Amino acid sequence: MTKPAYHHGDLPVQVQHLALDTLRAQGDAAISLRALAKQLGVSAPALYRHFSDRDTLLAELAIGGFEALRNRLRAVDQQIPRKALIEIGLVYVKFAQEEPNLYRVMFGGRVLPMGAHPRLDAAGRSAFQVLENTVAHARQLGYLKPSPVSLITAAAWSLVHGLSQLTIDGHLPGANAQPMLTEGVLSLLLDGSRSDEQQQSQQDLTP
Repeated sequence: MTKPAYHHGDLPVQVQHLALDTLRAQGDAAISLRALAKQLGVSAPALYRHFSDRDTLLAELAIGGFEALRNRLRAVDQQIPRKALIEIGLVYVKFAQEEPNLYRVMFGGRVLPMGAHPRLDAAGRSAFQVLENTVAHARQLGYLKPSPVSLITAAAWSLVHGLSQLTIDGHLPGANAQPMLTEGVLSLLLDGSRSDEQQQSQQDLTP
């Protein structure tokens, strides 16, 4: 097999690309700096200059995962808060379905405990902030019960994270049934005191 060509300046990027391919195909247990170095045709010390250990590399993959998730969440149309909340959940669960092994690393506290990688913690908070902002907007407009935003956000996150984990572990219906299940579960959070039609009417009356 021909070894991938590389330039010293982009070695960290190539390592991450190869590690992500390995993660997707075989899971995080298959990732080894020495094995990656061999596949790239470089010495192990060359990789250790960029990644001090295996966990540092996994943390970089997880950071990339949170950035990708955040971008997907931010792309959700926020015009109608109720639909935005449900769509946020659908996007979240779909991401986990498409990237199950990466998702497990992102939220795998046993492998990457909180506090061990500050940049990873910050990336996770940034993605979480999109959900919190959506919850705050929906609560302000009366779509959610007047509970603290932090409490509602924690409940919403727990629901979508639990759905995601149970789905990728094979305990819940597959991709075809998942959107309806996700929407139904997230709808349990909605107070029902305000309909989408009421929100649209208010927008129509706003100068």
